[in-house]
Amino acid sequence: MRNISALMLALVASVAMETASATPNICPNIGADTNCGFIITVNPNQTLGIASTGQGAYDSSDDTLIGIINNSTGTINSVNLTGNYIFGFEGDGISNSFYNAPGNSQDTTGYGGPDTYFTKISANFDSGTANFIGGLAPGQSTYFSLESDLTQAGTPLGGTVGNTVPEPATLALLGLGLAGMGYIRRRKN
Repeated sequence: MRNISALMLALVASVAMETASATPNICPNIGADTNCGFIITVNPNQTLGIASTGQGAYDSSDDTLIGIINNSTGTINSVNLTGNYIFGFEGDGISNSFYNAPGNSQDTTGYGGPDTYFTKISANFDSGTANFIGGLAPGQSTYFSLESDLTQAGTPLGGTVGNTVPEPATLALLGLGLAGMGYIRRRKN
């Protein structure tokens, strides 16, 4: 019995270590950060999983580096996010001259990173939409920054997936199902 317990414990430890090492570091070194402060995972059912990595603010004050991974089956064009003052951009985003991370022509805030820009920002800066240029395909990841240090904000980050584009295989299955239903209906008539 002891051998089985020891074997089970070793197996659980091995899986835990493999899972921890499987979390990708999708954010570059920016300022004081060597990793993303938060990782947003788009789950297969289009919900968002949001986890803190324990990394502090990249400006050693309040700005947070966010990584996002698309684990769904469709291309994600945007995510709607809420939190305490997370869109209150103050000019010290990751793409400004001090941090010098790649920016993009559609982002006017300096917080969007290589392929994210923001729209629908609320008057109190607590909600808005992060849009991905060309969409974020299944398995892809990117990064951007937000103003508030989410670990101290008092309001947990929340969000939903915006519009998605189904993968060709999904569309093919839908078409096949509709064709099958049409065939059955025609056969009954």
